[in-house]
Formats: sequence, C-alpha cells, structure tokens
Amino acid sequence: MSSSQIDPDQLPPTAAGEIVRIGPDDRPTAIARLLGATPSRAEPAGADRFLAFAAANDVPLEDLWARVDGSGRILDCVLAVPNPGRTAVLFASPPATRESDDHLAAVIDRATGALVDRDVHLAQVLLEPHDRRRRRAFLAGGFTTLAQLSYLERALPPPRPTGAIDLPSGVTVRSYDEAADHADLVAILEASYEDTLDCPGLRGLRQTDDILTGHRETGEFDPALWSIARDESGPAGALLLNRAPASQTIELVYIGLAPRLRGCGIGRGLLRHGLHLVDERPERAVTLAVDERNEPALALYRREGFRRVLRRTALIRSLRSPGFSTEDHQDP
Repeated sequence: MSSSQIDPDQLPPTAAGEIVRIGPDDRPTAIARLLGATPSRAEPAGADRFLAFAAANDVPLEDLWARVDGSGRILDCVLAVPNPGRTAVLFASPPATRESDDHLAAVIDRATGALVDRDVHLAQVLLEPHDRRRRRAFLAGGFTTLAQLSYLERALPPPRPTGAIDLPSGVTVRSYDEAADHADLVAILEASYEDTLDCPGLRGLRQTDDILTGHRETGEFDPALWSIARDESGPAGALLLNRAPASQTIELVYIGLAPRLRGCGIGRGLLRHGLHLVDERPERAVTLAVDERNEPALALYRREGFRRVLRRTALIRSLRSPGFSTEDHQDP
C-alpha cells in the first residue's frame, strides 16, 4: 500500500471503536497500554518511567494513536517516533485478543499514513522473532518483512588483541573530514549498496543524503571514529562508528565497500582499523546489527570476536510519493 492510497483524515470509525490521535491528557493511559497493560487495567502508573524518559530525551509523543470504544477506553495503541533522515520507528500495543489483530492493523495504517505530513519517507519496526501476532498486524497494516537481524557484541577491552590491519598495496584508510569528504562518503555509500547482502530491500527507498543524516544522528557523532578507504581509483569504502552513551557502547553504524574492493580482505582490514580505534576506550562493548542472510559479514564478525546477543525481525513501509526518485529528489 503506497502513501497515495492513505487519507488518514477520512478513515471511518471502525465497528469496534474509533481511531483517534491521543492528546497529552490521555497519554499516560495510552502509554501504559502500549507497554502491555490490558484495556481493562491500563493503569497510568506503569507509564511514568517511559514518559520521564521521553521528556528527558526529547522523544516526541505527538504521533500517538489509539482505537477507543464508546466509553473512551483505549483498546489498541501505536506510537510513531520520527527520526533524522526522514525515517520513523513504530511501536504497537499487543493485540488484546486474536480477534483484535485487524483492529490493531487499522491503527498501524492510520498512524503510518499520518507520517506523510511529517515528511517521513520510511517507517520501520523491530519485533521479537516470536511476536507473530504483532507481525501479522503490521503486515496487514501495509508493512513488509525486510530481514531477520542479529545484534552482535564484542566486549571492551576485547577478549583477545585485535589482529593486524592488513590492507593490499594501494589501499589507504584515514579519518573522515566532514567538510572535505561529504561528497566522497555519499558516493561510497551509493556504490556499497550495489549487490549488497545486507538488507537489500532498503535500496532506493531514501535519498543517500538522508541515509547519511540518519547515520550521523545515531548516538553521538565523532568524525575521528568515521573512516574512509581509498584505492588508486578513489574513495571505495567506509566504516562508521558512533558512541551510544545510554548503553555505554560504541555502535558500528555502517561498514560497506564498493564492488571493486570486495573479496580481497579489505573489509576485514577496515573493520580491524575501526576496532583498533576503540579497543582502549572506556565503553563496555562494540555493537552492531546485521542481516542474517549476509553470511560473509556474519563470518567476519565471528572471527573478530563478536557474539550474538539478540535477534529482531525488521519490517518496513515506504511512504514516498509514486514519483519519488533517489536520483532527482531535492531537499526542501
């Protein structure tokens, strides 16, 4: 379902309730429902910590939607949180009953469709693999399955020394210069998406500048932790690391190579370069997420001491207009 098919202001009330945007007064009850309280026992007290966290971290709550019955009781709830880079992450309450799956899907559709007015191009959700009912609701609400993701972690300091950085002759790696290297990094990202094994379903859904903005705003950006690889033909690889203070970790936000550099050990050398940058830092671990279909990357990470700590199912829904092009789209 494309965004052109959605008119969130004209969706009729459902037979079992009306879909409404939740205002400030009702947010505690809605958040309690979002966190798993049942409709008959959605006590606001359970949402206090969430609301305090949202206030402290500037998490917007304007895109909080719910299905309510005739007495105003909240039945199903969805929160959409817009992020830099024209994306948004959605969270949904567990369906109250099996019969309410379709009703939750309607709230998901309404909340997602409303994001068009926020200039969001891509909506995303992460679910636990066994959460089949919420997954069915998101699929019915217009989402598609992107990938099964493995979240990997490598302790700091590492359990064993990071191996030597071994790069072929003519390949160099240096820190990112934000003023001088922006265009090169955009070109590297675009080249790295060609025949990628890591979430290939994302290709073409957003402008590369928006993707780069999203990478930059993940955690805390430090250009000294971003690296660019070059060969005789020019820039051809990148490794982006950001601090994540809330979890006391370093996140590997992205690593990618142009096709001409693949298969000759440069990915391993680039990864080891990044690990050398952070091995002596005070954070507790390096973390990353990888598409489980990307077997070469998984094998590399295992060899370098990463271990899986959890899995998630990623689903997405594109909200771009039918005429959108990643080549000719211009920022407003």
